[in-house]
Amino acid sequence: MAKRESTFVNMVTALLVITLIASASLGFIYELTKEPIEAARAARKNNAIRAVVPDFDNDPTQEEYRIEVPGGELVFYPAKKDGELVGTAIETFTTRGFSGEIKLMVGLLPDGTIYGIEVLEHRETPGLGDKMESDKSDFSAQFEGENPETFQLRLKQDGGDVDGITATTISSRAYCEAVRLAWNVYIDKDADVSYELPSKEEAIDNVLPAFANNPVQEEYQVVHDGRVYNLYPGRRGRRFTGTAVESWSESGYIGNIRLLVGFAPDGIINGIEVLEHEETPGYGDLIENTRSDFYLQFVGRDPSREVLKIKEDGGVIDAISGATVTSQAYCEAVQRAWKVFNEGNTD
Repeated sequence: MAKRESTFVNMVTALLVITLIASASLGFIYELTKEPIEAARAARKNNAIRAVVPDFDNDPTQEEYRIEVPGGELVFYPAKKDGELVGTAIETFTTRGFSGEIKLMVGLLPDGTIYGIEVLEHRETPGLGDKMESDKSDFSAQFEGENPETFQLRLKQDGGDVDGITATTISSRAYCEAVRLAWNVYIDKDADVSYELPSKEEAIDNVLPAFANNPVQEEYQVVHDGRVYNLYPGRRGRRFTGTAVESWSESGYIGNIRLLVGFAPDGIINGIEVLEHEETPGYGDLIENTRSDFYLQFVGRDPSREVLKIKEDGGVIDAISGATVTSQAYCEAVQRAWKVFNEGNTD
């Protein structure tokens, strides 16, 4: 028995010693490699800055400033020559790449014209998405010399001016989004760059004509096809200015799409906001008002006189390119809202 206990103690002691040695070795290696890794990262950043702005004689990294945006922050590196600003390199990002986050360095001239773009980090597919790198394709060259004031930073299939990388639509869209974010903030540092969906209160403000009451406090419900819908009446004094109807469709490409549709008293659509969805980034998420003008096709229309379906289904609405199912579900939610609005006004 004593021999067995001795063997067990020896085994535990040996494992403990091995663990301590391994931990110490890892810590030593980390400390040994930390500075070279940081130096390599700094060199890559400095090389990217030099690649995307005209020649400069200052140290842009010593004059950097940061601006917070949803999901992170942008870092700005002013490049100057003889004290004059010749360009600004902007470290920007998107989380909507095919494999996650993409970081870019975007160089803009003082008037907002794109001078150059370099990829800092990504995990996109080798041989496909990694062609966004300037040494693997000329994808970034089409941006150079263009001013997003007139050059639409969207893929051509989405109504923009950018030729996407073949077979990498999601990566190409994400790249455009990161560039667009950098430009928007550079041009207007107070610009609304939020990609967050509006709250219910914000959505009501956007979809109803001018009102003086609190529609949320006057919420009422209507049962339609066995389901309960929330309605929010807007009024000024005793006069109704419109009604917002919370509606949804279960037929989205990925899941439910929930909308708030605002109607004038005569049933004309005054506005629409997306409250919730899980549609594909770069495709279905174009139903969001901050990402495309898709919703404007519905504003001012009378659902009692026009068929609010996509054109291939016999309606008057142009579907979002590459997102037919999502567009159909959006239309379904709008039509359902109109039926609920009518029932609410009848009751």
